[in-house]
Amino acid sequence: MKVKKNSPLALLLMVLVLLLSACGGGSSAPAGDTSSGSTSSGETASGGAAAPEAEATAEPAEEAPAVQQPDEITFAEDPQPGQKVVVWMVRTGLAENAWERDVVIPAYQKARPDVFLKVLNIRQEDIAVKREAMIAAKEPLHVWSPNWGGDGFASDRYRGLLQDLTPLIERDKLDLSDFLPDVLSIYQSEGKQWGIPFLVTGTYVYYNKELFDEAGVPYPPSDWDDETWTWERYIEVAKQLTKNYDDPNTAIYGTAGGYNEYLEGYPGMWGKNVWTKEAFETGFSDNIVLTDEASITAFQAFHDRTYVHKVSPDPATTSALDQLGGAFQTGRVAMFISGGWGHWNFTSLIDDPNGFCWGTAPLPKGAPNADDRSINYADPWVITAGLEGEELDEAWEFLKFLTSAEQQKLYTETSGTPPVRASLLENYFDRFSKCQDVDAAREAFQGAFSHGHESANHLLVKYDELQQSWQNILTPFWSDPEGKASEVLPEVEAAVNDALQRIRDELKP
Repeated sequence: MKVKKNSPLALLLMVLVLLLSACGGGSSAPAGDTSSGSTSSGETASGGAAAPEAEATAEPAEEAPAVQQPDEITFAEDPQPGQKVVVWMVRTGLAENAWERDVVIPAYQKARPDVFLKVLNIRQEDIAVKREAMIAAKEPLHVWSPNWGGDGFASDRYRGLLQDLTPLIERDKLDLSDFLPDVLSIYQSEGKQWGIPFLVTGTYVYYNKELFDEAGVPYPPSDWDDETWTWERYIEVAKQLTKNYDDPNTAIYGTAGGYNEYLEGYPGMWGKNVWTKEAFETGFSDNIVLTDEASITAFQAFHDRTYVHKVSPDPATTSALDQLGGAFQTGRVAMFISGGWGHWNFTSLIDDPNGFCWGTAPLPKGAPNADDRSINYADPWVITAGLEGEELDEAWEFLKFLTSAEQQKLYTETSGTPPVRASLLENYFDRFSKCQDVDAAREAFQGAFSHGHESANHLLVKYDELQQSWQNILTPFWSDPEGKASEVLPEVEAAVNDALQRIRDELKP
């Protein structure tokens, strides 16, 4: 969707900027939570990610579209006499709910007419409260995803809320060889398999090919090992693409987006791993260091995109663009750093007459040793712990059905999300062939898994408490033109380490 100068959409943008500025703005939106509550351009709480919801069709440039919410999809409430009931908790989202209602339920009814699927369709931000209440009250809850709401997989596993699936896998000789090994292993610990993944993606630079072409600038590479794709080159390219920076009516921004919700994201692009491998394995972290040169340089570099290089919109302008359907979707941002939900949230732009072609590229390297720089997001289906006998068997049969190759294929086709089975991933990138070479799209996508790690919000116990400890301090930093990472990070380090100590004292054996 293109925004024309003096169009109602442009004027609306200017008004929104002024209003948000008067209210104090806010932090620039993070790279996405497809875990999947909502953030800039469709991020979810899991990765913190926004739930993968279908993007609304872009309106003509002359019209100022209202912010659209996904249509509500309803599900049958009551079983037929004599039917067994399997309770399935899902998150509200047009694309996923369409798959659940129109694909899964009819197919399972055909396969198992004696079973009624009772779907609890909950807004992601409300899932944690609802789930906790149901489990505490011992209400039936069979199949769900731990990364949708709450503290995520690690906390739920530690608290004993998840059923060990290993005996069931072994009993049924379930073949898991088609699943991407690095993704399947995320939900293994203590020699046990706690969940079966159904969604995986990384973090990328999405770029507007139309803006690149107009500026005569070559596209970014697709190879994560390309040594020329440095932070310096990224900023240089952003400067070439930025136009009219100080005029919110006509500005084109070279870049936007980022990792604001994830403490490890920026240092990772400079070769610094904030969390240790042991922390991800156990769910508990020792004290961390954020006052090192790499961390300070990383946070300052992202801050300076806006206030020094003037290639990225400030938080107020970013919020205004998001009100218009997403910063990237407006066609006003040339490069957008986001979690991989862009692969499905931006797909409609390709064929929309008011949209544009886009491509994907790796995150740039802030330092030569920044090989592990993508935060990745994988969501699994799990079963509530404590189920026995027929109830457990019925939940397991349904989980197997959901993660079968047939349903994975239908899920991908309906929602646009990437599959976790190798046999299905090969053809997934054909959907982007109109705008990006299929091999390049595949290389950029899959490179995140060999150059990244799973999101900390899935693997650290009580992540929500940890996240709040740094967000409260960092939010003003992103809005302060004079902000100095060297001054704010010592405070962040102390607050995070205090939170880590409280969590260890409270929970760690």
